[in-house]
Amino acid sequence: KLVEGYLLGAARRSNIFAHILIWHLQGESCDQESGKEVAVPKSNSFQAMLPAVREKIIASFTPEARDLFEREFRFFDKVTSISGVLFPLPKEERRAGIRRELEKISVEGDDLYLPTAPNKIVRGIQLDSGIPLQSAAKVPIMITFNVVDRDGDPNDVKPQACIFKVGDDCRQDVLALQVIALLRDIFDAVGINLYLFPYGVLPTGPERGIIEVVPNTRSRNQMGETTDGGLYEIFQQDYGPVGSSSFEAAREMFMISSAGYAVASLLLQPKIGIMEIFFFDNLCVKGYLAARRHMNGIITTVLLMVDSGLPCFSRGDPIGNLRKRFHPEMNDREAANFMIRTCVDAYNKWTTAGYDLIQYLQQGIEK
Repeated sequence: KLVEGYLLGAARRSNIFAHILIWHLQGESCDQESGKEVAVPKSNSFQAMLPAVREKIIASFTPEARDLFEREFRFFDKVTSISGVLFPLPKEERRAGIRRELEKISVEGDDLYLPTAPNKIVRGIQLDSGIPLQSAAKVPIMITFNVVDRDGDPNDVKPQACIFKVGDDCRQDVLALQVIALLRDIFDAVGINLYLFPYGVLPTGPERGIIEVVPNTRSRNQMGETTDGGLYEIFQQDYGPVGSSSFEAAREMFMISSAGYAVASLLLQPKIGIMEIFFFDNLCVKGYLAARRHMNGIITTVLLMVDSGLPCFSRGDPIGNLRKRFHPEMNDREAANFMIRTCVDAYNKWTTAGYDLIQYLQQGIEK
């Protein structure tokens, strides 16, 4: 009751906090969206109280707050639901289908915002921007909105894309990105030049969610469409010859980002993809040593979700294994040598080469 009272009080003070809390409560629902088995939290009593807390939040809204809530949720429910409309369509018809559905949706008012970035106010939808994506989920779609900063120039309209997923549990993504955000803060605090971008992810219902697209980026597949070569050739095409200041600056930034995600990948265990290997190893070592000093805070963040029913907690000893990956029994020198060996092993590992081969055969993406 104490936590519930605090959350209800905070929701009354901030409409945006109330909306995001409601979306998360809806995301914890065990309703099935895809027909597949849904992870059920161990604490059924906690699960049972979520709808009541949601209704208490909504009941506390003023008439103006209730109006904003209904327009905000109605708008993004309509956009998310496009995925279900596309599912029975042939792949070649899906992009046209997205446009048809977007033409039916209007922006109700000038105060709607992106759920993954509440400081971005929606001014419109780019009707031709809809793209169906490949995924195990039910036809996730990418939509680009015209947005302005909440406290910025109302005439400074910028594009911001988001991915809408149905049939995919986004809560595990949220947990991983919380850890990545912790690592980013750790690197900043100790002055290590490693780059991480914990983009926004928000579960909005059972097996539904919205994912922020990192701005000003191209996928590896999109880069491969401009040349027959690999990353090394793409960098020369985009930034000039090897040895030029623009090429070397771009390569250094690429390594700074890759090293940050190498540390995150070691701890969280997903896969990361040209480069000066000694400089890269040095960045990885610095990042890993910094993360080790904040091991308990990172583990506590993950431990809070251990009874959530997320798939990553369904087998083995995930918390114990996470602690082992920090190697608390090692001193800093031993941990540094471990990280160097890990980098070398990753580069030479047969599974990395196998993944690169699959990418080449499926997408035409060279190593």
